[in-house]
Amino acid sequence: MKPQELGKWIDLLAFVTLCMMISTGALLEFTLPERSGRAAVWGLTRHGWGDVHAAAALLFLVLMSIHLLLHWRYIRSAVLGRVSREQGYRLALGLVCLITLLALLLAPLFSPVELNLPLGRGWRWHG
Repeated sequence: MKPQELGKWIDLLAFVTLCMMISTGALLEFTLPERSGRAAVWGLTRHGWGDVHAAAALLFLVLMSIHLLLHWRYIRSAVLGRVSREQGYRLALGLVCLITLLALLLAPLFSPVELNLPLGRGWRWHG
């Protein structure tokens, strides 16, 4: 299999995995929130769906690692400054997106924890 064809399959699988992470995350947040008891969707409780969500996240991480390896020559040339003007714009946009993503990923680690929230704040399940 040619690297370009492999890259397309890796990107497709990564997209499907990302969609799976989004849907299971929404399911965990809105359909089966904390303290939803023994409620289940398709036979899986909140903990079961959490396992599916975690497995999808690990698979996505592996697929993105392979994606980066397949594009290593471009990444190396971009870092060394050997890119065209058009590629420079793409690289700048990519760096802005990477910095934004890192900020969003690290924000929960630096956010204060709120204890003893008054009633009425946050999500509550009425089931």
